[in-house]
Amino acid sequence: MKAAVVDTMGGGFTVQDVEIAEPAGREVLVEVRASGLCHTDLTLATRASSPFPPPVVLGHEIAGVVTAVGPHVTGFTVDDRVVGCLVQWSGACPACLDGRPYQCGRPGTTPRDPRRHGPRLSRGHRPVTQGMGLGGFAQSALVHENQLTAVPRRLPFAPAALPPCWAVRC
Repeated sequence: MKAAVVDTMGGGFTVQDVEIAEPAGREVLVEVRASGLCHTDLTLATRASSPFPPPVVLGHEIAGVVTAVGPHVTGFTVDDRVVGCLVQWSGACPACLDGRPYQCGRPGTTPRDPRRHGPRLSRGHRPVTQGMGLGGFAQSALVHENQLTAVPRRLPFAPAALPPCWAVRC
């Protein structure tokens, strides 16, 4: 698939071919129909430092359609319309159970275990970092179901992609 990749911090985006894995566990494969360019993504791509090691696919304002689900997904089915949320939350820690996923104490439980399933994104058999667990500057995104929210079919994709950045309470 095509993705906008940042190979070196400060180097900006280049469109490249990237491999995307099949969904495992609670992962959902989303065909990205719209992705907003937030100032955070632009800053991360054009500055000399970033919390994400390159190569990285950024893009945390996404809307799309579910095309496949992992075997343990409970909240989504194929053809659902969804938006991504930059907050990675476990759903099982005290903050999550109290309705405060934005204060999750165990966000590290949502990324896949690369030793068991390989990386979500790769290029030439080498892992590509998925910024904020979303990597929406691509034709598809492989995301843990906790980072997605269903939206009505009548909501256009472009406006649906924008609120997840500033409405951090997904």
